This record gives sequence, structure tokens and C-alpha cells, in this order.
Amino acid sequence: MGFFRKAFSRFVGAETTDTGVNGLYYLFLIASGSGLVIFLIAALIIWAGREQAFGTFGDFIGGTLNPVLTFLTFMGLLMTIVLQQTELRDTREELARSATALVAQSKAADRQNFESTFFQMLALHNTIVGSIDLYYSGRAETADGRPPKEGREMRGRDCFDQFFENFRDDYVAVDAAMHEQGKLQAAYEEFWSYRQQDLAHYYRYLYNVLRFVHEYEGDIDRHRYVKLLRAQLSDYELALLFYTALNRHGINYWLYIHEYQLLDNMPDSVLIKPDHKSLFSPQSFGEPKRAAPAIWPPAALAMRREAEKTAVEET
Repeated sequence: MGFFRKAFSRFVGAETTDTGVNGLYYLFLIASGSGLVIFLIAALIIWAGREQAFGTFGDFIGGTLNPVLTFLTFMGLLMTIVLQQTELRDTREELARSATALVAQSKAADRQNFESTFFQMLALHNTIVGSIDLYYSGRAETADGRPPKEGREMRGRDCFDQFFENFRDDYVAVDAAMHEQGKLQAAYEEFWSYRQQDLAHYYRYLYNVLRFVHEYEGDIDRHRYVKLLRAQLSDYELALLFYTALNRHGINYWLYIHEYQLLDNMPDSVLIKPDHKSLFSPQSFGEPKRAAPAIWPPAALAMRREAEKTAVEET
């Protein structure tokens, strides 16, 4: 029987281990067995010399066997349809898996393209910062009559300390009777009049880096990438950005400052006035902040973490 089963599978083009053709195989056996029985009965009739009974026997076989064979043919057709439906379902599932894999590959490629562009922009931003330079030639003489100071040169992020000091001086020089909004605007207008050539390129590009991340339509953790950018900004860069976003030259920064907590970890001490902090939302400063661990020292924290990991693994 095993030989015939393998031969039948090869004949219908199916695998030997494929159980889906078992029904067809059994129908084949029934049809073959019925044909063999009829052949044997006909042989016995001929052997007994009763050829005249062939007509009656033929009518009997035609009346009984034809419906049986028709039924077996119909059942075979149904089983073939079922097999085709099974194959179609398997094909659809395989196509669905392939489509899912293609979507995942497309998302991965899209994310790689985004990251490549983002890190190139980040590198160019650092190049812009590094190209900023200031040179002070020194005064003719000091107020107490000492020899004049030698000139000094500042480059890169060190320049922002001086920029912020310039803005602070301009703020102090504004009429104290003015409303705070007008005072901040007037101070920044004065500051921008002689620092625009140093900072305009910096702020335009920083804005476009933030805008690129914010408007990206793919599935990414935008906060993660903005944190990488924020980590490269010095305290005085953040402080100057704080005051830049309060005036008409940089008001569009407010969305990114609020959405991505750009002022998080900026020391309050760098602000000109402590109450200026209320001009931005608490979220802009990363508030509410996560409470510091109550356990100390870090060795105790590490021991607790390892104990928690062990408990999870045991469960």
C-alpha cells in the first residue's frame, strides 16, 4: 500500500507527506476497487458460459454503478476545490508575510535615511558653532591706570558666554520704567543690531534642524533625536535661546522649546531675572522632573536593581 500511495502522489504531483491528497487517494481506491469487482464479475459470467446474462448484468451495473461513480466524481471535485482553497489561503498568508517584511524593510530604510540626514545636519551645526569667533583688542588703558590688556580671541561655544554678557548689558541699559515685554524686545533689538552677523546663520540652521525632526512623517521617537541635539548646547546657548524666543526674531522657537523640553537642565542662575522663567511653560524646563532616588549610595541602588532582575528571571 505504501508503494501505491507514493505512486499516486507522484502521479498527481504532490509530496508523499502531504495529507491533503488523502481523500483523493481513497476515492481512487474505491473507484479502482469497484472497477476491479465489475471486471471479475464479468470474467466469472464469461467463464460460466452465460453470455446471455450480459445484457441484464449491464443494465444492473449501469443503474447502480453510474450513480456511485457520479457521486465519487462529485466528491473528488469538491475535494479538489477544498485543496485549491487551502493552497490559496496559504499563498495569501505567505504574501501577507512578505508584504509585512517589505513594509518593515521600507521603514528601516526610511529611518536610516532620516538618521543619516539628521546626523549630517548635526555635524554641520557643530561646524557652524566652531566657525564663530570673536576678537577683543583690549582697551588703551585700564581704569586704575594699569597697562592695557592684551587682545583675546574666543572661538566656538566659548563665544556664547560673551554674547549673553552683551545681551545682559543691553537689558540693563534699557529704561527700567518700561514694561517687561518692551524691555526685553528693546534690549534684543539693540543686541541683534551688532550680533546679527555672528548669530543669524546659527539660529536659522538650528531652527531648521528642529523643524526637520518635528515635521518628519515616519515612525520615530522625535524626543530622542532632539535630546541628542540639546545635549550639545551649552548653558549659555540655552540661555540666549531662551531670550531669543521671547522676541520677534525667534518667536517661532516656542513650539520646539515647549514640545521637546529644550530648556531642561538649564540652570536658573544664568537667567537675568529668576521670574523670567515663568515666561515659558513648565514643560519647556522638563517639569515635573523625576524625583531623585531615596536610596543612597549608588551601590545600594545597584543591589536593588540586580535583586529585581533576579526576581523577574525566576518568575
